[in-house]
Amino acid sequence: MSRIIRIVTSSFATLEQVRPPFNLRTPAIEENVRLAEELLTAATAYRPDIVLLPETFAFAGMSAAEIEHVAEPVGGPIHEMLSSMARKGSMNLVAGHLVRDGSRIVNRALVFDRSGELVGAYDKMHPVGNERLAGVIPGRKVGVVDLDVGKVGVAVCFDINWPAIWAQFAAQGVDFVCWISAYDGGFPLQSYAWQHQYPIVSSVYTYHARLYDIASDVVTLTSRWQRLGYCELNLDRALFHTDNQMDRILALQKKYGDQVAVKTYTEEHLFILESRALELSIRDIIAEFGLETYRDYIRRCTE
Repeated sequence: MSRIIRIVTSSFATLEQVRPPFNLRTPAIEENVRLAEELLTAATAYRPDIVLLPETFAFAGMSAAEIEHVAEPVGGPIHEMLSSMARKGSMNLVAGHLVRDGSRIVNRALVFDRSGELVGAYDKMHPVGNERLAGVIPGRKVGVVDLDVGKVGVAVCFDINWPAIWAQFAAQGVDFVCWISAYDGGFPLQSYAWQHQYPIVSSVYTYHARLYDIASDVVTLTSRWQRLGYCELNLDRALFHTDNQMDRILALQKKYGDQVAVKTYTEEHLFILESRALELSIRDIIAEFGLETYRDYIRRCTE
């Protein structure tokens, strides 16, 4: 049956000086936190199921030398602001934070549920060189959190360069992945979305936060002028190859009409089906029409 979730993501465009000489700048922590509150307040107008803020958003532009001094203790004011905004908006929230956890400093993705409770935390497994010099400790476990919207993978910035992390998300059966970062990411995210057939939502310091769909299409995109990106994502769908089943597309359209959405890819010989009806699941359609998902087809051919 239809499993539509409402996603809002954000880009900060934080590092741009908007007056001549248009150099990069380092905003104050207070300025970044105000911007985050403003974006989260605006996001509530979409009645979102989940919202994303970038990696260590409050500390955008901080130098390595400053990290040790600005990291916030567990449960500090920024943590409490995020918890409060999640509760007020009745929304799940994924947000980056720089945390002093005992004697450790970690680049942490915090995951709050709709009540504002912290239900997950992922420590960046691959800090960049400057973070390591500043004492940031790598995480040791891939981030997967169960929320009311599904099973969600969480990765941070430089983690994009380790394909094994993204393969583990697929092995654990995530519904989608949230990647929060200091930079846009680009084609590697498209590649992972296609390889593993799960959507990836990004949130960044820079301009272009996106949602990549299971065939790597860009579903939503922020820009220099638009800080929030919104989309409705239907999780009840599947990818198929056309081999031996292209003739069934018209038959299922004839029977179900607008209860089923079909998206086809001519060059790739692929198509996506999604259920738009409460009482009809993709599993039901697969069984009724004798369809085979792309994943199952490739597995069978491999065997």
